Amino acid sequence: MFSFRTRIFCSVLAVALLSIGIAVFYGKSWLENSQLQAARERLLHETRLAGVILDKLGPDPAHLTELARILDLPGDRLSLLDSAGNVLGDTAAGAQPVSRLDNHADRPEVREAMHGGTGFSIRPSGTLELPLAYAVTRLDDGRLLRLAVPLDNLKRLIESRLAVFSQIGLITVALSLLLAVLLSGALRRSLSQMIGVVEAISLGNFQRRLRRIPGSEFAPLADAVNRMAENIEEHVRAAAEQTAQLESILDTMSDGVLVLGPRGHIRRCNRALAREFPEAATAQGAQVVEIIPSPELQTAVDEVLAAPAPGSEAAPDGGPGDENGRVQRHLQLTLPSGQVMSVCLSRPAGPDCHLGGVIVFHDITELMRLERVRRDFVANVSHELRTPLTAIQGYAETLISLDTLPECRRFGEIILKNGTYLTRMVGDLLSLARLEGKSGSLELTPEDPREALAQAKSMCREDLERRKLQLDVDIPEECRVMANLPHLTQVFRNLLENACRYAPEGGNIRVSAHPAGREVVFRVVDDGPGIPTADLERVFERFYQVERHRGQASTGLGLAICKHIVERHGGRIRAESPAQDGSTAFVFTLTRVEGGDRPDENPDGAASA
Repeated sequence: MFSFRTRIFCSVLAVALLSIGIAVFYGKSWLENSQLQAARERLLHETRLAGVILDKLGPDPAHLTELARILDLPGDRLSLLDSAGNVLGDTAAGAQPVSRLDNHADRPEVREAMHGGTGFSIRPSGTLELPLAYAVTRLDDGRLLRLAVPLDNLKRLIESRLAVFSQIGLITVALSLLLAVLLSGALRRSLSQMIGVVEAISLGNFQRRLRRIPGSEFAPLADAVNRMAENIEEHVRAAAEQTAQLESILDTMSDGVLVLGPRGHIRRCNRALAREFPEAATAQGAQVVEIIPSPELQTAVDEVLAAPAPGSEAAPDGGPGDENGRVQRHLQLTLPSGQVMSVCLSRPAGPDCHLGGVIVFHDITELMRLERVRRDFVANVSHELRTPLTAIQGYAETLISLDTLPECRRFGEIILKNGTYLTRMVGDLLSLARLEGKSGSLELTPEDPREALAQAKSMCREDLERRKLQLDVDIPEECRVMANLPHLTQVFRNLLENACRYAPEGGNIRVSAHPAGREVVFRVVDDGPGIPTADLERVFERFYQVERHRGQASTGLGLAICKHIVERHGGRIRAESPAQDGSTAFVFTLTRVEGGDRPDENPDGAASA
């Protein structure tokens, strides 16, 4: 590849040479034609002049020599022909006698003169065997006078003219060469200056500018280079400020942060993480498991990085993620040192994102210790309260059975009612403490949910009959779920008791199951007064009640127990109020046993069951 200067130089020179070549070629043709035309006119004129002089000298052919001397034509040839084309006389040196010469009536210049009075042609001479230019004129007496001139003279004239053209061409080539050198040099200097500025910018010197514009044709390019340098400088400054802000935020965070690349390699970490795992500060490019020896964490990282984005065709229903397209996963990590970390793995959304993922470590060791203390305290207190509560209930029943004053009987009934309430609360607290105290998932087996519902119905039969409520069940016979039967029975019992308290007397309670993908969605619906929207998320908290809206009080632990059991089964539970039909519904999901009822085409059908 040639340089830009060489290409400019060669291009200008080639154009100049091509233009000069074309001019010389056509100029030569024009010069030859013009010289031949001038020679024709000159020879015809001389022939006519010679004819006039010959008429003055007389008709004798011998006067041709005298005519040649008068006209000073020593190298030219004069021929005198009769009207029939026979040669009467010839002045050519070394020519044959006229008696032996052929008839010239067939010569082109002679034929032309016989018909038009004058004739001209250029051809080789049959007598002298030389290329000659012939001019013929017809005399007054009908004879023909022919003048023949050698072409050498004409060629020398043309060559002299062409020499002038050649000199002009050489001067033009030299000027073109000089112009090409000057133009290519100016372009090289202009481009060299721009290249120097661009190279300086590429090396980080963003203050360089093209201050002196080398030529008006380069002004737009110079302005573009200056704007590019300004924009790059601004972007670099903004990136540096953002990096500094990010560094400051990460280093002041109390939670550990680990940034990963697309392949799961460590890119950086903050100071909080380096304090917990000192090897992370110098482990760039390593895998997570190399600094945090937890196969569970490494498996979660691999799953999050490999998971398709939520909403894509490859993403399964219910996969980890949010509405912004981020893929997230939470897990609890217990280290060999005894520390407990709450870990959040997140993969940013967007196809152009070059960040693999972010892991946030939150130390919940103290929180778990306090939770364990609270749980043990609740269990111990609940256990210790059972004996005195049993005694209180026993004495209250004894007071009621005695023949005493009506006031004493009423006081005994109040004591028994509240003792029963406290006993039930203590039982719920013990159940909840047992659920919270067990780690891992429950032992699940394929179960028929209708059997668990039947057991729960028998436990709530008294409440159903007392409020004259009808229980409508819509669960397919072939429906099977992975569950623990006693715990699933407790979920149905708590939800039925909740519905019995708030459904209108004489109304219906509806329990249905609807397959949705790999899950079965259960709905327990009543026509009670409903739950305010602001309280929907809080109804599953311990002791939280919406008494002013739903009219009756309870221990406030039933829904919290349901939530713990369902989540231990790997499902989800939520409240809908109002539902699509205006009722109040509690919806929970359990894992469907393969081979049961065929999945519904609409995974979202749970909301319309």
